[in-house]
Amino acid sequence: MVYMNPFLDHVCFNCVARYAYAVGGKMGRTHREKLEISARLMEGFSRALLESVDDYVELCRAIFHHTFRVIGEDVDPYAEIKERSMEAAKELMPLAEEYVAAGDQLERAVKVAVVANALDFGTGVYRVSLDEFRSRFREKLEEPFAVNHVQQLRDDLQNSTSVLYVLDNAGECVLDRLLIGLISRRRHVVVAARGGSVLNDATLEEAMRAELDQYGVLITTGLRLPCISLEADAVFLSHLREADIVILKGQGNFQSYYLIDKLRDKPTYYLFVPKCQPTSRVVGAPVHSLVVLKRK
Repeated sequence: MVYMNPFLDHVCFNCVARYAYAVGGKMGRTHREKLEISARLMEGFSRALLESVDDYVELCRAIFHHTFRVIGEDVDPYAEIKERSMEAAKELMPLAEEYVAAGDQLERAVKVAVVANALDFGTGVYRVSLDEFRSRFREKLEEPFAVNHVQQLRDDLQNSTSVLYVLDNAGECVLDRLLIGLISRRRHVVVAARGGSVLNDATLEEAMRAELDQYGVLITTGLRLPCISLEADAVFLSHLREADIVILKGQGNFQSYYLIDKLRDKPTYYLFVPKCQPTSRVVGAPVHSLVVLKRK
């Protein structure tokens, strides 16, 4: 049988198992509770992997709906790490501002935004500590792009009046402020956060705390999913269809490209760091590399 989902691979079991382990560890008060939560999560995740092999977004929906059934709808296991990652990003902001001011501002603001995507604690096969991110931030800014469509973005921005910017991680969105602020000087910008807490992704609350409302209109996808779905909020989907340019941050948003392609015939850009081998293969860039990819 040939599967249509290019992102599904045997390594995905490692990723979902680590996610089940992490959530069980965060939510369980005793060893037994941790074991039971992780086991219940893995039971549902295994079923979802077998039933949704052809559709990445449906797989995401099944995994996270099952997660919330197990741990509760109002629980945010990543609240603490989101807080800490936002503080780490704020500490790095003076360095990021200095870096952007010292050269080609658009290219450097894009570089900061892509490097910031490494501040991710929600991917099972990818690990980074806050201390490691702080220590390697300057070094990572000097790394060349593995996929570099910055010039195409520059050209497209010259002919645009509206931009939709879709956020990814909470800490990352603090550093996104430099690129969003630069783009917003001459264009109407709409910034979209997740519709509810999922992994360490930015919600409307984190977007407000990052002061992104100073540069654009804040909306949400309307869904508690770390990807883009055609069942998203109607206002969000309207902006996704109609914006002159759409910029999407992160691997989860990139993994939704096949649905986004159905909605758009205008420039769409993906800014992210590939976190796993399946995504690396699809984009044609090494794991942990810096990607600015244009589709359409």
